[in-house]
Formats: sequence, C-alpha cells, structure tokens
Amino acid sequence: MIKQQARHPLLVFLIVLLTILSLLGVSFRIVLLPQVTAILAENTVNSSLSALTHDELVEVAKKGRAYVAGDPEAQLPAGNNERVSFTPDVMQHMEDVRLVIRAAAYMTLAWLALLVVLLVIAGRRGGKRTVSSGLFIGGVSTVVLALILVAIGIISFDALFTTIHKLFFADGTWTFAEDSLLICAYPLPFWIGMGTVWGVSLVLLSALTSVIGLFLKKRTGRSSRR
Repeated sequence: MIKQQARHPLLVFLIVLLTILSLLGVSFRIVLLPQVTAILAENTVNSSLSALTHDELVEVAKKGRAYVAGDPEAQLPAGNNERVSFTPDVMQHMEDVRLVIRAAAYMTLAWLALLVVLLVIAGRRGGKRTVSSGLFIGGVSTVVLALILVAIGIISFDALFTTIHKLFFADGTWTFAEDSLLICAYPLPFWIGMGTVWGVSLVLLSALTSVIGLFLKKRTGRSSRR
C-alpha cells in the first residue's frame, strides 16, 4: 500500500480562491463574445422608443460591444443628440466600461497564470489530493456563488444591476434617458440576457472544474489503495 499524502490546507485555500476568480473571469469573457451581443441585440433592442430602426440599433449594439472589448477599429456614433448618437457623457461612460473590461481581462490572465503555477507547486508538495481538493471545492464554491447571484437577479435584477454599476462607476455617470440611443440599444432585457449567459457559463465551467477535481480525487484514492 502506498502512503496517502496529506492535503496542505493553505495550498487548498489558495487554489480554491484562484479557481473562483479564474472562473468568474473566463465566464465573463464568454459574455463578451460578439455572437452573444448579436443574438441578444436582435431580440431586445427597443426600436419603439428610438429614432432609429431595429437593424440600426442592432448595429449600434455591435459597435458598442466591439469598442468596450478593445477593438481599435470600432467607431461609435458620437454626437450631441442623445436619441441618435452617443453624447459626450455616454462616450465617457463607454470609455469607463472599456477600462474596466481591459482591467478584468488582465486580471483574469494573471489569475489563470497564478493558478497554473500554484497547481504545479501543489502537485509537487501536496500531491494530487491537494490539487483535486482545491479544484473540487473551488468548482463547487463557484457554482454556489453563481446560483446565489442568479437567485438575486431573479428576485430583483434591477437591484443587482445597480449594485454592480455602483461598484465600478461613479454615481450619475451611468444613468441616461429611457429613449436615448444607448438605452434603446442596450435595454434592460438585453442585460438580463447577458446576466443569464454569464450565469449559465459560470455554472457549466464550475461544474466541469468540480468534475475534474472529483476525477483526480478518485484516481488518487485508487492509487493509495494499491
């Protein structure tokens, strides 16, 4: 019989933390895919209040996504009439969003890199039990977090949306008229769809991570009994 290696609690905790952060970041990148914006915009843009047509609003939504995602060629419809263009206040908000998304991308890459390094270190010092436990607990914890956020969103999506915006943007910089171009291109149903895609992506990625951790845990258990 091979002696089973003990888990390292500190390494397990760090793996869990980095797993949660990495899963949040990666799932958010899925939300930013152009296909997601295109599909949601096609079904949610508010042409009834807008001075633009449905197809024109969809194009605005696509350009806005490209801009905040960091596409250097993306051109926003800047102007002074908020019903048909993005006013200076809106342009500033889009720039703020772009900066937040860029920072999130860099942090996600950093978290993933640290997680890989930590898994290698844990595998050498703590064995597969530490690695498997960290991944399994991290995946399960993220599923629980995702379900909590989904529940909050179902109870009051507006409250969740407002809270998230207050975390990243100054008061008064992200509220605009209901018939403005920005709000007609990205109405509340659009953001509910975005939140749903993020929640589903997060749950699926987290469940996969948990399965990988459980698989490694079972393999470790079988090896220790030989």
